[in-house]
Amino acid sequence: MTVEILVFLAAGLVGGAVNAAAGGAKIFVFPMLLATGLPPIAANVTQGVALWPAQLPAVWVYRREVAGELRKLFRQMLPALAGALAGAIVMVNASNEAFVTVVPVLLVLAVGAIILGPRTTALMRWAFPGDRLKAATAVLLAVFGFYGGFFGAGLGFMLLAVLSASSGAGVSHVNGAKNLFAASIQSVAVVPMMMSGLVDWVAALCVLTGGIFGGYIGASITRRLPEAVVRTGVAGLGLVLTMSFLLS
Repeated sequence: MTVEILVFLAAGLVGGAVNAAAGGAKIFVFPMLLATGLPPIAANVTQGVALWPAQLPAVWVYRREVAGELRKLFRQMLPALAGALAGAIVMVNASNEAFVTVVPVLLVLAVGAIILGPRTTALMRWAFPGDRLKAATAVLLAVFGFYGGFFGAGLGFMLLAVLSASSGAGVSHVNGAKNLFAASIQSVAVVPMMMSGLVDWVAALCVLTGGIFGGYIGASITRRLPEAVVRTGVAGLGLVLTMSFLLS
């Protein structure tokens, strides 16, 4: 048990550092929880509960940026919240075998979102030119909300893309809205997770504790490095973990 606790703490430490660097902590935490013997869905539920509080401080930091748009943002958020609830319910009721078959695709999707970074906005505008993007925004937010409830790795980059492209504003301008959306999606999704009886609370508390320290360490290191270098490094490590998962 002592070894498992150390692995749980290490998972949180790595996840917190990665989240501070470029997002995508779940790419790293999920395989480490699997390595301790947790079943796939239990590992996913546990990391979802453990990493949920990490979303909340970012909302507070950006509170002034979103204060004047809260009513508009909450209306826009409704499809994402409905998708998040549906995604979490589907996930906790799925079989481990079915979940494992989908996870590699989700990991590759998350790594791709991290690699593309801000370029996902340009990709979104290219895929849905003109008024098509406005029409597609609600559908995309529902899909991303479902993904957030089901797995969620790399969700922040996906939300940045659709919010920036749909509003016509730059990525930095919608970062506060992205954090509000991500925190709200995870807050809805975490309810079915907690009620599922699948959470390993020892692991969740250890990951949460490690994540606090990891976030501080990651922020201290990555603030001195160019964003592109950090994002590429995180994506590269994530790709290695994804390949190891596929080959295991």
